[in-house]
Amino acid sequence: MTPEEWLANFETKIAEVREKAEEFRVGLEAAGTTVTSPDGTIRVGVAPNGSLTDLQLSDAAVAGKSGAKLAEEILKLARKAQRDAAVNVAAAFAPLGGDSEAMHMVTGYVPPEEPEEPPAPEPIRERRLWQHEEPEAAPPPPPPPPRRPARPPRDDDDDFGDSAIMRRD
Repeated sequence: MTPEEWLANFETKIAEVREKAEEFRVGLEAAGTTVTSPDGTIRVGVAPNGSLTDLQLSDAAVAGKSGAKLAEEILKLARKAQRDAAVNVAAAFAPLGGDSEAMHMVTGYVPPEEPEEPPAPEPIRERRLWQHEEPEAAPPPPPPPPRRPARPPRDDDDDFGDSAIMRRD
C-alpha cells in the first residue's frame, strides 16, 4: 500500500468515526423520555442519564388517593422512564460500540423491566363462628424465665477464715 492510499484509507475511517459520533450525539440528546400513566393523570420525564426532568400531576391524580399510593405510582413511572432512557442511550451508542466491551458495559446498566402488577392478595377472611361455638381462647402467655437463686447472706466474720494468725486468744 502506498502512503497516499494509506492516508486516504485513514481519512475515510476518520470520516466514518466522525459520522458515527455525530449520530451518537444526536441519539444521546434524544434519549431522554417521558412516560404517562395509563389514565393520563401523571407524567414523568427523565434525561438520558436517568435524572428526573419533569413531573406533572393532574388534579385527578391526587383525588381520592393516599399519599403512599400516589408516590408508588410516580416512582413506578419514573423507573419505567429511566429504563426507557437507558435503552435509548444503548441504542444511540450501538453504532459506535458494536459488539464491544464498551457496548456490554453500557447495556449492563439498563435496569430490568418492571414486573407486571402482581395480583392483589386475597383478603384475610375471618372465620365465622356458629351459634353453638365459643371463640377460641388466646394461648396462655409463656412462663416467666426462672429466677436466679438468691445469694446467701454475707457473714463478715468469715472473710479471713479461721486461721490461728488472725485469732485473738
